[in-house]
Amino acid sequence: MQLSADEAQEQITNPKNQQKNESFEQKFIQSNKAISNWFYSLAEGIDLFLVGKQLQSERNQTNVKIEYSTYSGEGKEASNQTVLVINPRFPNLEKYWNLKFTTYDEQEDERGAENNLLRQTPHETNYGATIGLFRRFGGIRTAFQPRIELQNPLKVSHSLSFETIADFQTFKVNPKLNFFANATSGTGVFQSINFNFNLTNIFSLTLINEGTYEEKLHKYSVTNGFSIGQFISNTNAMAYSLLFFSHNRDNYHLDAYTLTATWYHLFYKRILDIQLTPHLNYLHSNNFKGQAGLTVQLTLSF
Repeated sequence: MQLSADEAQEQITNPKNQQKNESFEQKFIQSNKAISNWFYSLAEGIDLFLVGKQLQSERNQTNVKIEYSTYSGEGKEASNQTVLVINPRFPNLEKYWNLKFTTYDEQEDERGAENNLLRQTPHETNYGATIGLFRRFGGIRTAFQPRIELQNPLKVSHSLSFETIADFQTFKVNPKLNFFANATSGTGVFQSINFNFNLTNIFSLTLINEGTYEEKLHKYSVTNGFSIGQFISNTNAMAYSLLFFSHNRDNYHLDAYTLTATWYHLFYKRILDIQLTPHLNYLHSNNFKGQAGLTVQLTLSF
């Protein structure tokens, strides 16, 4: 049965319907806070049990994320994936390290724009726990993160990174160097030097220059390009990117380039957000014929 215009307007403006919507929203936020507080209390209890007394007065930063993603591309079947990230913090036990449980190798996502900025394929399922040891040497942030992969047999990977940000007033430079080792690609090194310019109060420009060498595959992959960020409001933003991907197998050549436009929307601060990224890929293996695709990511945080 279809509603008339007057009946539809009545449903929208009816205080009872508005009260139901507000009630659902309030219950959703309150439930999220209750679950978050349960995680905080659990982590704080473990922290105090291990140490025996309160040494830090700062708020516990324990957080949990559930990410649901859909990946689709022209000529391919759509795939869905749900990943879980548990990041318990124990500030009294040790100020400079943290423990994290994930259903995928999160360290790999930190290496390369194709992983953290333009991911178009599901994460490889890889349950594991990471211990992060962090120190600052002047303006350089260092991190050593061994990860135990919960497989049969158990596997261990390592990551040692150095990163800093140099502010030159009109622009910023972000160099990063990361040494890694795992059972799949052996040892390797990732390096990047990205430049960020605040063009106006609305637009920013990031120049991306990255390279990754994988010793086991004797492969050196390079990413160059740029990303333009657009501030729309406190809950909405856009990013427009053009990236070029090259590697040295069998000889150094352009392997692909990608055009993307990402829309980010924040429903509730530190609770729920969504990203939609339509993209157009031009692959060397497909004679650089354009292939359209879409990536959707919904993140629920506690």
